[in-house]
Amino acid sequence: MSMSSDPTSIWATREQILIGQGNVDRLDPGTGPGRYARALDALRSSGRSLALASFTFDIDEPGSIVEIPERVETVSAADLTLHNGQWSGSVVSTGYDDWTSGLAGALETIAADVVEKVVLTRQVEMTFSDDLDIRSIVARLISAEPDSFTFAVDGLVGASPELLVSLRNGHITSLALAGTAVEAAELSSDKMDREHSLSQSSVEMGLAPHVMALDVDDRTVLQFGDLKHLATRFDGRARPETTVLDVLASLHPTAAVAGTPKDTAMKTIKDLEPRSRGRYAGPVGWFDSAGDGEFAIALRCGLLRGREATLYAGGGIVAGSDADA
Repeated sequence: MSMSSDPTSIWATREQILIGQGNVDRLDPGTGPGRYARALDALRSSGRSLALASFTFDIDEPGSIVEIPERVETVSAADLTLHNGQWSGSVVSTGYDDWTSGLAGALETIAADVVEKVVLTRQVEMTFSDDLDIRSIVARLISAEPDSFTFAVDGLVGASPELLVSLRNGHITSLALAGTAVEAAELSSDKMDREHSLSQSSVEMGLAPHVMALDVDDRTVLQFGDLKHLATRFDGRARPETTVLDVLASLHPTAAVAGTPKDTAMKTIKDLEPRSRGRYAGPVGWFDSAGDGEFAIALRCGLLRGREATLYAGGGIVAGSDADA
């Protein structure tokens, strides 16, 4: 199937590639935990079947995007035509000084027993010789990261390894990833174990109110691209009338992107990070009018605007963390 016009938004997994097409209703569902319910209400009142969404990391920050396309097409990777040329770019700001300064502050806060873990973000600013072609970038990401969740929503483009929640036909799935290294042997440490345990517990607590029973798989190691992660998968049967937006409201942010305890970690992030994350590390995915849907955490991504890009990366900081590592 060929695309009849430029896509408004894209969501791609091994199972399917969804393309928003045609006229699109675009809205910011506002702030606070009620933003998820307002997003679902907007879709249902539109008379359309499916929406793609990218929510801000901080629920109190405006700027979330819900796109309700006129139609949604399922396509193949071959339909996402590649840009024939190459982009040349240069780094405007590495964000390294802010990163090291923030990490030092985080370690002081951890040493003072204010938080046990805090997740910090580094932002890199780049400029390119020509406008960035989002379809081409998505196609390259699908090819390079076939097991990831590839997305493009209002300029936020990336390939995330981390499934926040999937709800389909009453079945809930989630995947906790925390503890990251190039070599598997590097994952065998008290630091990695502690970081993953905190994230696993936060996901389990977030899912608990919405399931009648929850199966927790044994911890394993999964590889996405060049990186390996400690991973725990969760499967459960959803309580009647539960929607994927209900689960988002209690699940986000997990310890994998905020820290522990959550409220204190969120305050620490605001104190230490000089710039807003925007939609980085927020939920990104799709939902339908029945309340089913699939959301990843917006990781390994960038905000693309014409010839300019802001690239994001993050790391979980616990006692013993090293800036360069």
